[in-house]
Amino acid sequence: MTPYLDKLRALYKRMTLREKCLALLFLLVILFLWTNHWMGRLSTWNNARNLAAVELQTQQQWIDRTDFYSQAVNAALQRVDPSKTYAAAQLSGRVDSLIRQSGLSNQADINPVDTREGEIFNNHELRVRLSRISIAQLIQLNNLFSKEAPYINLKSVRIEKNARNPEQLDVRYEINSFDLKDLNL
Repeated sequence: MTPYLDKLRALYKRMTLREKCLALLFLLVILFLWTNHWMGRLSTWNNARNLAAVELQTQQQWIDRTDFYSQAVNAALQRVDPSKTYAAAQLSGRVDSLIRQSGLSNQADINPVDTREGEIFNNHELRVRLSRISIAQLIQLNNLFSKEAPYINLKSVRIEKNARNPEQLDVRYEINSFDLKDLNL
């Protein structure tokens, strides 16, 4: 045998039973720590592999459904006249015009338009607060907004009674609109 193994054997024979047990325990602890470390790394690798497999499967499903999505987009675009969609400034102006038509311009507070850009269209959101309006004015304004669908949509309407005059309402609208980026779609 090699001289290294001979030296280890001689060292082992000189140890007492207590020293042999402690050395064995030390080796077992080192082996346990090493195994635990590698099992942790193996677990991390396996989790990453499983996540990648799920993401690939999801992407494959999107690719498989490409025809369905393109047909749905084309059908939706055929129902929409691109010249009637509103850009951010146009949306704000059109909402202001509708509010003026209903005679509520003095009670209206219009926030700036928030825009999220997409590949095919931009999505615009606008918040409007109306203070101290009657139910008749609310109905009239809702009718004006409904005539603008699908180009202007009411995302949410929050109605509260006015604290000073319970017969009047405070209304908050969240209005949603879009404009197509390419008019030749």
